[in-house]
Amino acid sequence: MDWVKALGVAVLLMASFTAGVWLAIARPGPLLPWQSTPVAAESSPAPATSSAEPTPTIRSPYTGEVLAFGDYVLISAKRCLRKLDYEIDATTDRRVTDATVDLRARGDDIPGGVLVHLGANGGATAQDLDAIMQILGPDRTVVWTTIQITDDPERYTFEQDTNAAIAGLAESYPNVRVFSWNAMSPTNPDWLNADGSMTKLGCQAFADFADRVMRG
Repeated sequence: MDWVKALGVAVLLMASFTAGVWLAIARPGPLLPWQSTPVAAESSPAPATSSAEPTPTIRSPYTGEVLAFGDYVLISAKRCLRKLDYEIDATTDRRVTDATVDLRARGDDIPGGVLVHLGANGGATAQDLDAIMQILGPDRTVVWTTIQITDDPERYTFEQDTNAAIAGLAESYPNVRVFSWNAMSPTNPDWLNADGSMTKLGCQAFADFADRVMRG
């Protein structure tokens, strides 16, 4: 009968529709925007092993004899340095170029420790200081003091450049220590006379600090 055929077709259509729904549910489809698939965290590369920090060079304290060698500024500290058993070789008008001649004239009569104050008479260049270091050699403990002279820019134009050359010695010569007298003396005006030489208080302060650098 026609109605029986129609019923059969309807049943088949309903079965096909139901199967299609179940297939759509079972079949994996594209993810929705708010859905996400867990992503395995990428393993971070192991941090590079840093090389060991260099061990600071430890200087042995110097305990031997010391020669204080320099110009008129050093003469004003003579009395206080002699109390520390320093030998003094200083002249009023000694320039850096004179120093090389005077040091060579001493020959082997230079102890293992040398305190140098030079440059107040006309300044000094890095080449001048290198010439002195070639004479003193690498085996002595050499303390260079920076210079502090009268603040007169028109007359004394060399103080800054001279001190820069002195400070640079410590980078080139492992046996050099720098005593920054110019960094200390301006904050203590009672240490200096008008020409940059030292008062009694300055004499004592200079000798004490220079010896700490030499012996330290």
